[in-house]
Amino acid sequence: MAINITKTVKFDRNESCETGLRHPIYTIIDELKKLNHNEGIRVLVNDYDWVLVIKNTVNLMKNFCITDNGSNTELFHELIIYKCVLNP
Repeated sequence: MAINITKTVKFDRNESCETGLRHPIYTIIDELKKLNHNEGIRVLVNDYDWVLVIKNTVNLMKNFCITDNGSNTELFHELIIYKCVLNP
């Protein structure tokens, strides 16, 4: 099954703390609402606490799956979140 990545969102903890931005999960949820079946978003995050919150939140959401691709060379953690149909 090929997932069509419709958007990449990047969250830098240093930038967010300096500018007082809201928690990334709100932006991610807004983007997930726009997805169709087999579409997904790529999320880059450099804060492990945020990674845990994002993964746990997505795991609680119906019809969404998450793949954790680990850290890349820029020290950002890559998550692929996509709309899927889960078996009951």
